Amino acid sequence: MIAGDLATVSELNARARSDRVAEGAVADVGVEVAGGGTAGVGDLVVTRQNDRRLCTGQGWVRNGDRWTVTATDQDGAMAVQRAKGGGTVVLPAAYVAEHVELAYASSAHRAQGRTVDTAHAFVTSTTTREALYVLATRGRESNRLYVDTHYDPDPQTAHDQATEAVTAKEVLAGVLRNEGADVAAHDMIRREQSEAEGMERLSAEYLTLAAMAQSERWDSLLVRSGLSEGDLGAARTSAAHGPLLAAFREAEARGLDVEDAFPRLVAGRSLADAADLAAVLHGRVERWTQAASGRNRRADNLIAGLIPRAQGVSDPEMAQALAERDQAMEARARTLAEQAVGTVDSWAQSLGAPPTGAARHELWMRELSTVAAYRDHWQITGQSVLGKRDDVSSLEQTDQRQRAQAAAARAVTISGANAEQQNRISPELAVEVRRGVEL
Repeated sequence: MIAGDLATVSELNARARSDRVAEGAVADVGVEVAGGGTAGVGDLVVTRQNDRRLCTGQGWVRNGDRWTVTATDQDGAMAVQRAKGGGTVVLPAAYVAEHVELAYASSAHRAQGRTVDTAHAFVTSTTTREALYVLATRGRESNRLYVDTHYDPDPQTAHDQATEAVTAKEVLAGVLRNEGADVAAHDMIRREQSEAEGMERLSAEYLTLAAMAQSERWDSLLVRSGLSEGDLGAARTSAAHGPLLAAFREAEARGLDVEDAFPRLVAGRSLADAADLAAVLHGRVERWTQAASGRNRRADNLIAGLIPRAQGVSDPEMAQALAERDQAMEARARTLAEQAVGTVDSWAQSLGAPPTGAARHELWMRELSTVAAYRDHWQITGQSVLGKRDDVSSLEQTDQRQRAQAAAARAVTISGANAEQQNRISPELAVEVRRGVEL
């Protein structure tokens, strides 16, 4: 769980611990940790201070390490084991009181650079745009935003009945206008160019808005699909719910009729034995999409050749916000491609020389833009066109890498690179070229 301020983080940690105590997973009694909370046997905690004196065999205690509490002492000390197994260590009482915190929730600032399977983020009208970016991008499989539509900084003087209700979409729209840093004008310009216009941030904002804009439509599809009330509840609360909705958008971007096909996918085989119903349905949608769309992806409705466009958005404000980020990503990808050609970057050279004919040159630049967008999104640097395959860390990146790889192969073919030039490209791109990727 992630929140924008420490007070909310503290409350979320306390609530999570209370729930785990009620389940019997965590000991009720324990020792006091930093921030005034309590940690007992079974709790997840995080250390916030490097200390080489506290050894764990081959390692030592570092800032940001996560642990499971295995024992506590009346003097305030605790024994912990690394959350992912491995070393154990006894943390002295003084260290525990000052540098150990419960680890169920984290601030947006401390969550930067971390990646988890599923992220649950709390958003209020005071959340900044920078914090929202972090909140919406920490999960590999799912990122869920819990939007506070009744936020009041001074609840003691609140007038609930006189306050106009706001929607989650209105709160998020306001957050995207919240500027968190007080910077000089020239610094603002540089940052806007290097960060706010970057593919990673723009795509995160786009996908967050798309999920909000299409949520009612996709939920209606789930209701019409023939699922029981119990199955609907299980699907909506599953960590695979977000990936399922993303799969709907992916299929639709490939020109497929999701609303017609999904009920048939639900009815195709029994779901009675499904341990995670949403995950099973997600797999069915993905397999159907792959089979129905075939190998040729040139008709896909993708932003910069990578990101599925959201279809059927009826809300004018959301549609405008999506269109603005769509256009920004397309422009960003084209600019980066032109810069790579102008400065004769080695990765661009690997894809052949720019064709002389206007039509083929435009086709070549379009493919180059997709590769440039992928490199920007995933911070690929150096001479390698797509970076190391072993560095791919998520299903999203895997899908985008495949699209960028196909685009790179098409660029080589369009350029008319001779055999000697083709020998200089990476083996995986050479395979794509030999396959004769359709233009």
